[in-house]
Order: sequence, then C-alpha cells, then structure tokens
Amino acid sequence: MRPPREQLLRRSGFTLVELILAAGLLSILMVAVFALIDGSLTMWRRSETRRNLTEQATGVVELLAHDLRSLEGGERGDLLVEWATFDTDGDELRETCWPRLRLVRQASGAEVARMMRRVPQEVRIAEEGEGEAVEAVTSPPLVVDDPAYVGPALIEVCWAIVPLDIKDPDGRAEGLVYRGARRLSGPGDSYFNQNFIKGSGVPNVEELDEVSGGLLWFQPLFATQSSIVHESWDLGEEPQDAATSWDAWRAERPDATIHAWNQENRGMPIVDGQPLLPRRVRIELEFERPQDRRRRARTMQRIELTDVAFTVSDGRRLPKPGQHLKIDGEWMRVRDIRGDRVTVARGQRGSEIMAHDPGSMVHWGMALVREVPVALYREDWDL
Repeated sequence: MRPPREQLLRRSGFTLVELILAAGLLSILMVAVFALIDGSLTMWRRSETRRNLTEQATGVVELLAHDLRSLEGGERGDLLVEWATFDTDGDELRETCWPRLRLVRQASGAEVARMMRRVPQEVRIAEEGEGEAVEAVTSPPLVVDDPAYVGPALIEVCWAIVPLDIKDPDGRAEGLVYRGARRLSGPGDSYFNQNFIKGSGVPNVEELDEVSGGLLWFQPLFATQSSIVHESWDLGEEPQDAATSWDAWRAERPDATIHAWNQENRGMPIVDGQPLLPRRVRIELEFERPQDRRRRARTMQRIELTDVAFTVSDGRRLPKPGQHLKIDGEWMRVRDIRGDRVTVARGQRGSEIMAHDPGSMVHWGMALVREVPVALYREDWDL
C-alpha cells in the first residue's frame, strides 16, 4: 500500500537542519577557495615585485659595472669615490648619506659617437660692424651616423645620488640616481672640478641624466692590494679590510670630516706616476618602488634615541629578521618581530641614530649584490 500523496509531498523537501548544514559546508568551501586564491595572488604579487625590483637594480648595476670594468690605469686615469651628506628634513643637520663616484675610463668609438650625438654644437656668428660683436648660437645636436667617424677615447663618468623629495616625508628616505659621461678635457671642464659640486653637496644635475628613482641603499666597496675578500667583505681600519672610499691619486680628496667612510684604507700603497685602482669592486643596491610605499607599515609611537623596540601599524609588512629597514635617514637591522612589535639594532649602514616621529614610514627593499673585477687585475682572480 502506497503512502498518501500529502505525505510524499511533505517528505520531498529539505529540513531546516539540512539547510543549515549545507550552508555551513558551502561557507567553509568558499572560505577555502578564497584563501587559496588570495594566497596565490599574494605569491604572484611578491614574485612580480621581486622581478621588477631585480630588473630595476640589474639595469643600474650593469651600467655601473661597465664603467668600472673599463677604468683607465694610465697617467690620465682617475677614480674618486666619496660619501656626501644631505639635510633631508630641514633641521639643519645632515642625516642622510649617499656615495658619489667620479672616474676616467676607456670608451669605444661607438660610445663616443653616441655621446657626440647629444652634445649641441656652439656656432659663433660675427655680426658686421666696427666692433665685430660675436654672438653664440646653439645649433641642433651633432649627429654621427658612422661609429667609425670617432675613434676610441677617454671619457669622464660621474655617478651621483640626491634625495628624492625633501618636501615629502615619505620620499626623504629615497634617492635619485644620476649619471653623466663626457670626453676627457682640460681641468676647467671636468666632473672632478670643485665647482661641479654645489655648497649643499648636490652636484650640477643639469649636466647629468636621471637613471632611476626609488633608491634606498647604494654601497660600493673596494678591494685594495691587501684586502682579503674571497669569502667576505669586512669593513674596518685594518689593511685586510675593504675600503669604503677611494682616491686614485692619494690627494686626500674625500673629506673624512663629512663622513667616517671617507677615511683612507691602510692597505692602499703609494704609486708614483699612475693612479692606484682597486682590484675588485663590490656593489650593493636596494630599491623601493612607488607602489610599494602604499603597503609599508608606519611607526605607532615616537622612537627616541635609546629605543631598541617599537610598535608599527602592521608587523606583517616588515622585512624578515636579519634584513634592514630604513626610517627617515636611519638604517636599522631587524632582530626580532613579535606581532606588531619589532626589535632592531640602531644606526646601521653608516647612519646616525636619530629620533623619529609617530607615523613615520618604514622603508625596505630587496638588495642586489654584484662583484666587478677591474681589468688591470684580472690575473689575480679565477675568472
């Protein structure tokens, strides 16, 4: 005997408990799917950020490495590397330091031709008259289509870094990279001329080209004739340590009163009649993109000179322990992170310990390291 029709209709639906269980299982499934998608997007975003930063740093490093590999070792050669300081927060104290490189290197005919394409020719036009007044007129740049038109020559190269934007508190920690190159000429028209550097320490950037922005860290280290750098590059005052500045002619041009890293290394011998060049150069760069600033943490309290721990807005947006972070002009090394509380070592990377206001941005990036052998000393290395 079959059940009545009304009982069949009553049993054909879902009970409230079944609906609640189904909704719960669906919610759990959706949460798992969204977590998987979010994790995949986070990994993709980090990989994309790492790739972009690597490409940006690699372009700068390759250009600088090309300049260093071709250093001129003859009597007209030169290499001057010094550290300059800048006042980026307007308190009349220079708390930010950047290196500045000036060198003489060999250039091929093609390189010289490319440089000449950009140099405007100055044409003198004599007006008719008793005084023969002369007027200088700038014509369009000289264009050289045949690289063989110009032969190899010595050129000067200048690398300089200036603060990105001293009016923007979030941009004070970053630097703009400039590079310039021109044919080696007399002492009056040279990157090594003292007039090329202004009183504020900023070079004449009108004569240089902007290479990249968003620079957080740039440190060149140099192996002297007595430096031991096969396993590590150690900083110090002993002959086996690496040098942080360089003066090829031992003329005391880097000013040690400006920064301690302008001190001359004890391992530099005296050479007569030719410039002293490093055996090897280590370049370390660290960049931060403008879009990365939107994901950076900020300090939640005032950081005093004696503080070694402080709270940030989001501890997940900090670099890992052992890496470095930068607040204003001070570098710190991360020791430990517990939630939003971070413990650091103050005054790292040659920076001074300073106080920081609440809401200061915590900058950090990805470091790229490259070692460049100098051509004159290639026989000293297993390459």
